[in-house]
Amino acid sequence: MNTLPTIAQNYLKLIYTLGGVLIVLALWQLCHITNSEFNWGHLTIFVVLAGMVGPKKIRLTRSRTTDDVGSMSLGFTIIYATMLHFGPPAAVLAACANVFVGCFRQPTYQRMFNVALSAVEATASGFALSLLRDVGFAGWLRGESPDKVTVAHLPAVLIGAIVYYAVNTGGVSTVISLTSKQKIIALWKENFLWTLPSYLAGASASGLALLLLGLTGNHVATLTIVVFVAPVGYMTYTVYETYTARAREKQEHIEELQTSQAQLAELYLATIKSLALAIDAKDQYTHQHILRVQRYAVAVGEHMGLSENDMEGLRTGALLHDIGKLGVPEYVLLKPGKLTAEEFDKIKKHPEIGAAILDPVEFPWPVLPVVKYHHEKWDGTGYPEGLAGENIPFTARILAVADVYDALTSTRSYRNAWTHEKAIHVIQKDAGTHFDPVIAQAFLEVIDGVVQEMAKEGQGPLVPRKETPIYATKADEAARDIHRASSELWALYEVAQTLSASMGITETLDILARKLEAILPGTSCLFLLKSEDNPDTLVARAAVGTNREHFLECQTSGARSLTLKTVEQRETYLGGFDHDDLLITSETQVPWAPLNSALIVPIVHQGEALGSINLYHQHAVAFSQHDQHLLEMISERAAMAIYNGLLYDRTRSHAFTDPLTELYNLRFLTQYVEKRCEGGEEARRFSVLCMDLDHFKPVNDNFGHLRGDDVLRDLAQILRETVGPRDVVARYGGDEFLVIVEDAGQDEANEISRRIHDAVVSYDTRLVHPLLGALRLGVSIGSACFPKDGMDCASLLSAADQRMYQDKTERKLRQMAGAPTLQQPKIATTRSSSSRKKAA
Repeated sequence: MNTLPTIAQNYLKLIYTLGGVLIVLALWQLCHITNSEFNWGHLTIFVVLAGMVGPKKIRLTRSRTTDDVGSMSLGFTIIYATMLHFGPPAAVLAACANVFVGCFRQPTYQRMFNVALSAVEATASGFALSLLRDVGFAGWLRGESPDKVTVAHLPAVLIGAIVYYAVNTGGVSTVISLTSKQKIIALWKENFLWTLPSYLAGASASGLALLLLGLTGNHVATLTIVVFVAPVGYMTYTVYETYTARAREKQEHIEELQTSQAQLAELYLATIKSLALAIDAKDQYTHQHILRVQRYAVAVGEHMGLSENDMEGLRTGALLHDIGKLGVPEYVLLKPGKLTAEEFDKIKKHPEIGAAILDPVEFPWPVLPVVKYHHEKWDGTGYPEGLAGENIPFTARILAVADVYDALTSTRSYRNAWTHEKAIHVIQKDAGTHFDPVIAQAFLEVIDGVVQEMAKEGQGPLVPRKETPIYATKADEAARDIHRASSELWALYEVAQTLSASMGITETLDILARKLEAILPGTSCLFLLKSEDNPDTLVARAAVGTNREHFLECQTSGARSLTLKTVEQRETYLGGFDHDDLLITSETQVPWAPLNSALIVPIVHQGEALGSINLYHQHAVAFSQHDQHLLEMISERAAMAIYNGLLYDRTRSHAFTDPLTELYNLRFLTQYVEKRCEGGEEARRFSVLCMDLDHFKPVNDNFGHLRGDDVLRDLAQILRETVGPRDVVARYGGDEFLVIVEDAGQDEANEISRRIHDAVVSYDTRLVHPLLGALRLGVSIGSACFPKDGMDCASLLSAADQRMYQDKTERKLRQMAGAPTLQQPKIATTRSSSSRKKAA
């Protein structure tokens, strides 16, 4: 009882009290009967019969529980006959005997309730019956026996039965309602309303028996009861028991059928989900996309109060909305760049293809509209039919928002994932054009809660994709195998794309490393190549993933290095992480993440070992034989791209560098300056210095060109050391040089010019001419600033060149006049540089 709601407990206590009082009152009345004709023997027979039929019940409430919470006993006929013949106090005694025996196996609080309620219903019925007969209210209080039943009393008999029925069923309905929180009226109508005829039949049988008793005399009372009351009551019990048994059987059949249908529906959806996930697993960039879209769409549908039929259509349609992509070539789906008009036309066919695939399936819910129209737009610019506004099915409009949001927050072949905030901004901006504004608003109201809940589960756009997902079921493992098989094909395709491009080694390695990180998330990926200075050392040329900051520019630790041995022996290593393998010199403040497994594959091109691909993971057994096989195939194909990258860098170096001084040449500087000028006035400022050596001709004339080349190499090194680390030094030709000074205006350009001038003047050529003495060099410098002096390379070089010649002219004039040479070149007015170009 303590487990029941408080209000139910209070109700039970009320019935206990009222019933107890009425039982005591009934016993007191029976003890004070003065009627000498009162037959205690007959009363004993009635009470015993009422107790005997107590266990014979018809369950009324349709419950599968074992508790007898609502039932009708056969004893009513006996109880009512007792009331008609002996009066209400005797009926209370018979009712208590009937219920006590019938409820003997129930919990104590239920048995007490049923006994107390039987006293209440017998008293209420007897009270009504007494008022309608000739005993009256006072006689009822005194316990007087009523007169014999006559035909005139039959209406009162029926009304008394109705009162008994009302109190009995009403009391039971109330306690069930209070404990189960069902509506009392609905519960009463469903379980008790139909039992009224049985009470009327029982009352009629009792009245008829006692009517015959009044006609035949008391000496045949017992025979009358046996002949009329008991058979009628038993027949009533049998009829209703049969009826209720069939009703229960039918109800159980319906419930089993409903359960079976629900199980079939779940099986149906599970099959659809498994097949859809298998299709989804083939796509490297949209894996698990359908589950996320389904979750977003269902949240919006529930928020907007969709019917259960539409909700099931939305759930199923979300799983199948991209099934039509089976009819789109993979090279189109996976293309990293912008699609051509023809390729986009192929993409636009996938909703119709999906609807055609599903057309033979007779879904019990509206699924096809979701699949076919989820790419339609509110303004009518979508596909496949260009529907607009409310002509687009409602569930398709919901899926459209969910689909776009997940596409924006997922990594695709043509871009990285956007942030949740940026995707939300797009939904807000496109509400009323791309999306139904009402649905877009509903989406915005629920999406924060959905993604936060997903984040707690370790998934969704708020969780960075670091670790390899955990596969808990065989279906998940199958999806993983499909995903891996597809990833192998996709990885080879990606490598082929890299092979087809002409890129330097840095760009090549960076692209390959990031593609590997995408295929095997949660890993550290390093590309180590042979050092140009020491072929016995491998140096990390690219690093992504975990501990990237630590691995940048690390190298093998020596002859005992695991990676170096792997490359020398041309054999893959799969096992634990070796802490002594690499020499890490980085001083980053980023904490080191412990690593426990390694996969190292050598990179070999035409028999030459170029380096290795190293994968590391925090899990102890993170890499499988499949991963090894995949990485070996990638390494085999990537070797050519890496070799081409190295060759490209060497070729580019020769094309853009001066072979004598190893400075950049004019071709490189021209391209560099033009690229710096592309941003217009918004681009970062810089200055161009144009320099020409003074007094260099006597070096070549008197000591030869070989010695002159040595001097030019020395001066190239002096220029490198004088300018900043981000500045660019190039040889213009002969004894002329150019310097690009980053983030420099006129003042900074003048300061660099002064330092260069001082460095050149202080340079000792270690050349002494018999007549000229020790040969010393000078330098003339002119500068031009971007964007003030020019917006392209030609303008800037022209301005710097003019000012350099002006500086040279002024220095010669000062020397002729005996004036001291200025240590800082001055900016003069520009003049024609045609003679300068002719000399060049």
